[in-house]
Amino acid sequence: MRIVYCGSFRLPNYDAAAPRVLNNAKLFRDAGHSVKFISWGGKYRDSDLCSDEKYRVNGFEYVITNEMDAVGSFFTKLKGRVQRGRKTFQMLQEMPEKPDLIILYNADYWWTGKMLGFCKENKIKLANDITEWYDNNELHLVDILPNEVNMKWLQRKVKNKIVISSYLNNYYKESNNLELPPLCNPTEKKWFAEVDDERIKPFDGITLIYAGNPAKKDCVHTVINAVNQLACDGKAIRFLILGITRVDYLKRYNKLLQSNKLHTNIIFLGRVSQDLIPAYYKKADFMVLLREVTRKNNAGFPTKFAESMTAGIPIICNSTSDLHQFVFDGKTGFMVDGFSQSDIMNCLLNRVITLNKDNVVYMKNETKKRICYFSCNSEKYKNEVKRFIDNLK
Repeated sequence: MRIVYCGSFRLPNYDAAAPRVLNNAKLFRDAGHSVKFISWGGKYRDSDLCSDEKYRVNGFEYVITNEMDAVGSFFTKLKGRVQRGRKTFQMLQEMPEKPDLIILYNADYWWTGKMLGFCKENKIKLANDITEWYDNNELHLVDILPNEVNMKWLQRKVKNKIVISSYLNNYYKESNNLELPPLCNPTEKKWFAEVDDERIKPFDGITLIYAGNPAKKDCVHTVINAVNQLACDGKAIRFLILGITRVDYLKRYNKLLQSNKLHTNIIFLGRVSQDLIPAYYKKADFMVLLREVTRKNNAGFPTKFAESMTAGIPIICNSTSDLHQFVFDGKTGFMVDGFSQSDIMNCLLNRVITLNKDNVVYMKNETKKRICYFSCNSEKYKNEVKRFIDNLK
């Protein structure tokens, strides 16, 4: 079967969606199908250019249409948004040999509607890979109605879906679904990489880590305040934060801090390459991830959770999405009762900083035993892909 995977991701490795679609594609390829990508964002790498003048990442041919990130004035951005998908649509129309299956990535109301008509006309199977469902308070006013109509009505017309969580699987239970959490390929070299960062000194205590944008959905400020208080009280704990510098953090989020001064054990490491994140995870004892209980957070599934477990690092989190299925309390991490500062403080003070090195090693070993939960080489997911393909509507 010939498959084209297209939409709002940035190949080859410029956002969290890139490994999502690449590892999903590996499952389809392992099942005997060919996959090509039309990526709306990203940037070509010289190392991906092959002798036939085509670009390939992990063996998958890809093209970049630059339809995702419109820049300039308000009207330029509006025009780019209205025209998003036009280049992709033209490419699909001009293909002399049409694909058997088109997979859309988080397609909106307009793109889904257009592709439903195109696939029906050309007798092509259509699927949508759905990884999120925004809450209305996160959207511009003009986007609220299209988003609700898309998710509650139009997506039901797409009879095949790849969904990232049981929440979405249950919501669209009438369709042919393939439930895939964020997958990783533990045989890739990035999982064996090491990083030597002089800012991370040897430390006789507990090291937490977080990788991501602190302005978004994760309650990072809550954890920073808790760790800062504990460190100032003399507790042996520190927090590594990837994605932002100390100067930028204090400039943007100073009002969210309870103290005018952050302890030196709150270590901001700035932006790092996506391929180095697993190496930084290995510098920590726990990855910490707190999220509010919202529709968006229950419908989605955090990529960083899967990456942390694949790196063998236990996780401290509260219960959103399907995380409770993978955190065995005291073995692969700790479940926090909520997402408030008192909740995380309770957990850190009474359960985490009381651990000795042997306890941490035990938990890391228990986490490594469960790498298969998020491996694209897992037989479980391979069997699910076969069932999904056999039942395409």
